[in-house]
Amino acid sequence: MDIISGTEFLKRIKENADGNYLFYGEEDYLKAHALKSFKDAMGLDEALEIFNLIKIDVLDYDAEKLIDALSMPPMMAEKKLVVVTGLNIKKMNRGGKSDDGDNSVGELRALIDAINHLEEFDYNNLIIIIPAGNITEDEPKKKLPAALASLSEYLTPVKFEASTPQKLSLWVARHFEHHGIKARAEDCTHLVNFCGRDMFILSGEVEKLSLYAKAQGRDYIVREDIPLICCAEMEYGAFEFSNAILEGRKNDALSILRVMKFKQIEPLAIMGELSGILSDLLKIKILLGAGKNLQQIEQETRMNSYKVKLYVGSARRMELSRLQAIVLAATEADLAMKFQFDAGYLHLEKLICSL
Repeated sequence: MDIISGTEFLKRIKENADGNYLFYGEEDYLKAHALKSFKDAMGLDEALEIFNLIKIDVLDYDAEKLIDALSMPPMMAEKKLVVVTGLNIKKMNRGGKSDDGDNSVGELRALIDAINHLEEFDYNNLIIIIPAGNITEDEPKKKLPAALASLSEYLTPVKFEASTPQKLSLWVARHFEHHGIKARAEDCTHLVNFCGRDMFILSGEVEKLSLYAKAQGRDYIVREDIPLICCAEMEYGAFEFSNAILEGRKNDALSILRVMKFKQIEPLAIMGELSGILSDLLKIKILLGAGKNLQQIEQETRMNSYKVKLYVGSARRMELSRLQAIVLAATEADLAMKFQFDAGYLHLEKLICSL
């Protein structure tokens, strides 16, 4: 089966929102947007979504659950939508030889057997969304990688390729317009260079900048807003996550965690980075309280100047007692995760909601 692009997919569903698809490729944000577009094009009744929109996350997935979901008929509609997210096809195929080898056994075979039930239960639209890096994506000249070829016998593959910096700058400009904010082309390019090319991150940063500009009584952003409000690419994930927790922005923290979860970042790795940042912030807060300046903090912590400035800004906004309480709660959550590893994301969610 031919591979189509994300743009081709959107054109196709305007004419007919029907079919079974495999979303893969580098850009996860575009997959989420395409899923929403498909759902809207289907015209699912919100009152009946509990029956006609079934979502299976990787943490809840097994082949039997997928078969059960497919076998359930739609309620007061011709079709229902089944969405499976977060699968790692590379890991699933380890029951065979490799992602490019024999896939006749293992979890991948069970997935393919489950999908085969689409012929029997033809009242389904099925979309399987594979996070970036979780399936071999390079197409050889003569044939597709084995796993992708096997899945494409039942699902139309849709490849979402990463946008170029030039296209991302235009996309950022359109997002600012959506929020009623003007942004010069060179500032949009600077935002991409500063924050990186992850569209989930850029979307959040555009929203933050837009809200900040409006709070300043402006309908435009300036270059100086970007380092003041946004996080640099290398700092975004765990640092923005910790800031959202520290500042009590539970919805933001949960949104960042959802992105990390979708990308299958290990909960213990998230907690490890979070604990390290919180520990550094507490250390800097104590040094600030002792009257230390930036240069002295750099010397005592052995952090680079950029990182110290970034952390000092957060530490100054935080009461010492609250920071200490959060560090203690994070330590307790970390200990609980190590005793109940399979509930790692749940412990992170509890930590966010408890503060």
